[in-house]
Amino acid sequence: MKKFHLILLTTLNMCWLDGQIMQAIAAPQNHREGDSITVTDLGQKPLLGYLEQPLGKIITIAGVVRQERSGAKSSPRDVLSVEVVNDRPLAQPVLIEFNLFMTAQVAKPVLGRPFKYVGYETGGFSGVPAEAFKYVPAVSTTSHHFHTFFQVLHEELDIVKTKSDLMQFNDRRVQVIGRYVSRTRPAPAITSSIDFKGNYITANIVLEDGTEVPIFPTYNKQSLRSLAEVKAYDGKIVKVVGKINLDRDQQLNPDQRITLTTFDGIWQYQPTF
Repeated sequence: MKKFHLILLTTLNMCWLDGQIMQAIAAPQNHREGDSITVTDLGQKPLLGYLEQPLGKIITIAGVVRQERSGAKSSPRDVLSVEVVNDRPLAQPVLIEFNLFMTAQVAKPVLGRPFKYVGYETGGFSGVPAEAFKYVPAVSTTSHHFHTFFQVLHEELDIVKTKSDLMQFNDRRVQVIGRYVSRTRPAPAITSSIDFKGNYITANIVLEDGTEVPIFPTYNKQSLRSLAEVKAYDGKIVKVVGKINLDRDQQLNPDQRITLTTFDGIWQYQPTF
């Protein structure tokens, strides 16, 4: 099948789609008759996106999260700077907007952090043709244009299920798979507020070999878990994304050697099909 490219001469605009800001690519203002593309063409020929892959094709991308402005007065927004597609380096990075699929177990991208995502580039038309306002009152909108974005389905991270995995991936972001087990104890008088009468709730992720991985060291305030989190996950097999660390500060933490020192997200574990 002959490959089909959609060539877009662009100016940047912005629109809102599925809860994320998407980069909008404006269509050419002028075109020649021979440049026209029919709806039939779109249904019969693969449309290549900015990542040089057909729109809708599942691919793996890697790069770094960066910021971009669409105009002098616009606020900066996070975008994906894609450097590698399907293990093939690009000639130059491609900046593309993103959206997290509604059921994806993926933490929100963080500025400056490397990523490796599975998903697909997709897009569509939005906005209103300027000539439309000859017939109806004008509203605040963008010009009629075509734009694409990357739909994120999955983040590729090393998987931790046993103690040997922990030792191998020290000081790296990983996905920890295990049983969520909460622990409740009275608030220590030396650290608690005078008015605080409740309990401290912490949690460990128990790996398949019985190794316990605390969510933050117990001396860290972030180790306290919310009642909502405990109610949702206690006793269940979960996936937690964060950085693991071999704790060498025995004075502060004499009993715990391996902990999660960042916590990007937690989900009930669903095996990949």
